[in-house]
Amino acid sequence: MPYFIRKFFYKIIKKTGCINYYWRNLPKGVYAFNFHRIGDNQSTPFDRAIFSCTTQAFEKHVIAIKKNFTVITTLQLSELIKQGTYNHQRYALITFDDGYLDNYTAAFPILVKHEVPGVFYLVTEFVNSNKVPWWDEIAYLLRNSTGQLYQVPMTGFKHLLDELHIDKIIQQIMFELKTHKQMNIFELLEDVRLTFPKAYSLLQNRKDQLFMDWPQVRNMYANGMEIGSHTVTHHILSQLKDEQQKDEIILSKNIIEKEINGNINSIAYPVGRYYCYNNMSLKYADLAGYNIGFNNEPGRHSVIENNFDLNRYCVSNNDINFLKIDCCSL
Repeated sequence: MPYFIRKFFYKIIKKTGCINYYWRNLPKGVYAFNFHRIGDNQSTPFDRAIFSCTTQAFEKHVIAIKKNFTVITTLQLSELIKQGTYNHQRYALITFDDGYLDNYTAAFPILVKHEVPGVFYLVTEFVNSNKVPWWDEIAYLLRNSTGQLYQVPMTGFKHLLDELHIDKIIQQIMFELKTHKQMNIFELLEDVRLTFPKAYSLLQNRKDQLFMDWPQVRNMYANGMEIGSHTVTHHILSQLKDEQQKDEIILSKNIIEKEINGNINSIAYPVGRYYCYNNMSLKYADLAGYNIGFNNEPGRHSVIENNFDLNRYCVSNNDINFLKIDCCSL
């Protein structure tokens, strides 16, 4: 549901409180909730839209989900699917994409405190590194180039990087880059770098640790959390040739399994919107030996037609009522 529609409904249901009735009486089936970063988005020079909620709000989300669902892992989900019992009650999965450090420092302690499992999808090139992912780098370069113009290659519209509206402009440009048909995301990143060399030079001097290291990953795994794959480089799969997709999906599984000395059951496709993966992504996920594959499109599952194309509700607001609206509107 588009954000402005959610906001309209939120104003109505906030007065009546009726959303809580529907939330408590949701249909049986599988509900997967997806988080990215946890913390204060105003404190980052990178992509602020990647933050799901603050640490305090995350704990409230966990409490509400635990109260209204049976929280499971993808391993348990696979077994429920085999038994045909995944729609006998309301099941929830709490998932995280990318493997940011705050998943370990902020989210992990809360999950342990409330005794619920989380599923953490890792980009293997990011773990144990000081890499800045392409979306964070693009946001940084644009944020530090206000007052200038940027035109996405092969498009006719020039964006003025207005400082007062920079977050909105960044997301507009990001959408154009993610949906580009002629160039892949790393080719487009290079264009942004060449357009804003001063900002790129500033970025080269930073030493941010954005992601977890392998000891932290292993600690989570040893304490009941599930680890999954988010590919090797977080490339947009639909922009890749088939063999490149295959490598991203298969190699990431092999790397993670070696590092944690355990089996990986599931994968989450990078970005996860329908235009960011395709049928070959599902095919290679099956070939690699995964049992579950997640996109990032909203929707519950009272019927599962394809284990490799499961929906998730993306958390993007501190107020859990926005999430309740999404769950109750589909």
